[in-house]
Amino acid sequence: MNRTWFWVFSLLVGLVLFFIFFAFYSCTSTVCFGVLEKPDYVNGQLVKHSFSSVDLYRDRNLDLEGNDVIVYLHIQKTGGATFGRHLVHNLDVDPPCSCVPGVKKCLCLTKNKRVWLVSRHSVGWICGLHADWTELTGCVDPWFKKVDDRGRKHRRYHYITMLRDPVKRFFSEWQHVSRGATWAGARLHCNGRSATLEEVPFCFSGEDWTGATFSEFVSCKSNLAFNRMTRMLSNLTKVNCYNRTGLDEDQVSKILVESAKENLLSFAFFGILEEQSKTQFLFEHTLGIKFINNLEQKEQTHVARLLMTQEMVDIAVRTNKQDIELYQFAKDLFNQRVADVEKRTGYTVQEYFDYYRDPQREEEQEEDGDVEDDSGMQHGQGEERRLSHYPGEAQPEAKRLSRQPKS
Repeated sequence: MNRTWFWVFSLLVGLVLFFIFFAFYSCTSTVCFGVLEKPDYVNGQLVKHSFSSVDLYRDRNLDLEGNDVIVYLHIQKTGGATFGRHLVHNLDVDPPCSCVPGVKKCLCLTKNKRVWLVSRHSVGWICGLHADWTELTGCVDPWFKKVDDRGRKHRRYHYITMLRDPVKRFFSEWQHVSRGATWAGARLHCNGRSATLEEVPFCFSGEDWTGATFSEFVSCKSNLAFNRMTRMLSNLTKVNCYNRTGLDEDQVSKILVESAKENLLSFAFFGILEEQSKTQFLFEHTLGIKFINNLEQKEQTHVARLLMTQEMVDIAVRTNKQDIELYQFAKDLFNQRVADVEKRTGYTVQEYFDYYRDPQREEEQEEDGDVEDDSGMQHGQGEERRLSHYPGEAQPEAKRLSRQPKS
C-alpha cells in the first residue's frame, strides 16, 4: 500500500513540475501566473538606487584647449545621430567646428589645431561603424598617439552617450532595418579580432533585410538589436567577447548588465532621449559648454505612429530584459543627477531655461524646412544651424557583408 502511495505521489510531483516548466518556457506575455516580467518598467515606475555623492557630482568644466577630449559613443536609434549633429553644429565653442554643406564630417579643432571631439560627425568612424565601449577604449588613445603625437601627451577622455526607452528603441531599430539599414560594416572588434560569421551570423541572406516583419526580426537569435544598449556599454572581454561557447547564458547576462552600469557610472555625461530639457541642463552644467539653440522634445516620432499590438510589446519586453534593467538604473541615476544640480545651483530645470540661461527670450524659430525625426527632436534646415533627419544612417554606410569569416 505504501509503495502504491509513493508512486502516486511521485507521479503527481512529476506532473506539477512538468506543468511549471512547460508554462515557464511557453509563456509569451509579460504576465505569467499573475506575475509581471519587469513589473516596475511595465508599470512606468523606477527602481530607486542608492548613489554616492561621487556618482552624482559630475562638474567636469572641460578645458578643450588643454587636455580634455570628448568621446561620443553613438548607440543606434537613441537619437544619437541628431545629438551628434548638435555636437558639431550647435555647441557654443570657440572656434566652432568647421562644416561644409554636403560633407558629413566637420573639422572640430581647438585654437592650437588639436582635435577635441571624437564622433562620427567630426573624425568619422575611426574605431569602426558604431563602435561600442570595448572598441572605443581600445582604439581612441592609439589613434590620438598617431595623429597628435607632438601635441597633448596626457589626454583626458570624457565619454558621453545617449540612451532611450529600450522598447521604443527596439521597435525603432526594427523599423529602420525594415527600411534597408544593416550596419553590416560594424567590426564587432574585441580581444584583438572581429567577430566571425559563425559567432554572429547575419539575420538576412541578401543585401539587406528590407521588409522584415516583426516576427522575422525577433526570430533571429543573433540579432544585435536585442539588448543593444547593454552590449555596447559593457566590457565584452569579461564574457569572452562574442564566443560564448560553454558559458551560462544567465551568468553572461548578469555580467554584461553590471559591466554596463559600472561603465555608465564612469561616463562624464549621458542623456535620455525622452528628457531633452533635462539632458541639455545636465550637459551644460556638467561639461561647462552651452548649446546655441535649445534641444526640443517632439512626441510624434515614427515609433509613436506605429501600430503595436500588446503581444509585440510583450515580446520586446521579454527579449530586452538587460536593456530594461540598465535603463531603469540609468534613468534613476540621471534624475538624481538633475536633482543634485538643481540643489547645488538653487534653481530648477524650468527656472534655468526661463530666467538664468538666457535672460532674453530666444527669437521665434522659422517653421520653413522643419522636419520631424525618429529621435523625438525637431530640426530645421535654415541658417540657424539647426539639424536634419533622424538618428541612425540616412543611407546605410556599409552594404557589403564584411564580418570576417572564421579562420
